[in-house]
Amino acid sequence: MKTDDLIAALAEGAGPVAPARPLRRCALAALAGAVVAAAILVAWLGMRPMGEAVRNPSFWMKAAYCSALALAGLALAARLARPGARAGRGLVLAAVPVAAIGLLALVQAANTPMEDQDLIWLSVTWTRCPWRILALAVPVYAALIVALRRLAPTAPAKAGAAAGLLAGGVGAVVYGFYCREHAPAFVALWYTAGIALSAGLGALAGSRLLRW
Repeated sequence: MKTDDLIAALAEGAGPVAPARPLRRCALAALAGAVVAAAILVAWLGMRPMGEAVRNPSFWMKAAYCSALALAGLALAARLARPGARAGRGLVLAAVPVAAIGLLALVQAANTPMEDQDLIWLSVTWTRCPWRILALAVPVYAALIVALRRLAPTAPAKAGAAAGLLAGGVGAVVYGFYCREHAPAFVALWYTAGIALSAGLGALAGSRLLRW
């Protein structure tokens, strides 16, 4: 059999991969990782009284910001899971919430007396916040790597960064069920730092773990 005939025989009946499959797999992996991260949070730090939290608009602001970054990471990961794909609009989806929280932080800083600036930017947990978010992102990232290895990313570092962004966003949402820090300035600085750290380390790990 000639080579062309062999290729044709192997390809017979093959169709395109359903566009929703990478999105579905990444979403399910992130959900599974979130359940594990939540269990770790309860065993490690516990949870704050949620009756008090849900009455605070700042709690929802923080949750919305972290969720928006997680959704941007999901869009990027699902797109980059396909061979030859580019980031596309996923980068814009990530930039918009960062710009929005940055604007809120600047408005808050402009309306805060100089002697209280440390409270809104640093508070008391700034040295721990990014690392806790990163720790809670680990099980989410691990689940995403398993899902992505079953797909076909051809840019492993970028796909790993997208998975890290998604994992960091989910980890930050989970951490918010414990953390009482809600100032836009604090969230813009330290929550973003934790999510960015997850994305950066995700790129580094992905360049090895997602290599064909």
